[in-house]
Amino acid sequence: MEKRYYIDPGKGEKMDGCPYSTYEDGHDVEEYIIPPKDYIYTGFKFEPLVNNQIYDGKLVAQFEKKPIQDRLTSNLWKVMVAAIIIVVIGIVVLLAVSIFRNPKSSSSTQPTTPKTETVVPADTSSTQEVDKPSQSEKIVVEEKETVSEPTEKVEQIKDPQTSENQTIESNEQPQQPLANDPNVQFKQEFWTLIHQREYRMDSYHELFVNYKGKVKGEEFDYLRNTILKDYVSFKAWYDNLKKIPESQLQSIKTVDELKKRIQ
Repeated sequence: MEKRYYIDPGKGEKMDGCPYSTYEDGHDVEEYIIPPKDYIYTGFKFEPLVNNQIYDGKLVAQFEKKPIQDRLTSNLWKVMVAAIIIVVIGIVVLLAVSIFRNPKSSSSTQPTTPKTETVVPADTSSTQEVDKPSQSEKIVVEEKETVSEPTEKVEQIKDPQTSENQTIESNEQPQQPLANDPNVQFKQEFWTLIHQREYRMDSYHELFVNYKGKVKGEEFDYLRNTILKDYVSFKAWYDNLKKIPESQLQSIKTVDELKKRIQ
């Protein structure tokens, strides 16, 4: 009987569509593993899965740090770019400092003009006549005082429609929370995967593991015995699922309808 091993990417990642492995060392799925930055892939570590009806074990990807020489070589261009930026900034700062230190030539060469003072003869009568404002000047002053009166502040008028909208929104009833029934939650997640045409077998396996021993029903039996039977059967089942038109797929709500469309 062919064995199946679940693939765990560990610190790294695995590509979409990564299948399970049929070998304990996982050499048939190595190309699906993406190591983290500055790490290299070294192999898989086998971990048994007790009482698992689908997989015979789990293969966890192992990684190790790249040698420091390889890491420096891969990051050399970043160091060079940073050094160039620092040099450019230094040149700009030096040019700016040298410009501000030089005195302005215009300030040193501009001649100073002596101030001239006008002497007004002391004439008491003429001084008194000048100090007295004429009738026309009084009128201008009074007009300026009238114009310079402070304007009244305009109070902002509240929009009654806005307050009514706020009152209506506050009176709206909060939505009732969904029931915490695991059977209801499982069915919602199951049909979400079906209606979205989920193509990854791992997504269905995670749904099975999360609700194993908690729920029963046609959907759970169909998930375990049909969708997760084996990888070959899953590919054939998914090919038939893709053929269902979008409008018909969204209307399917029961396992019996799904079986009729899949055939």
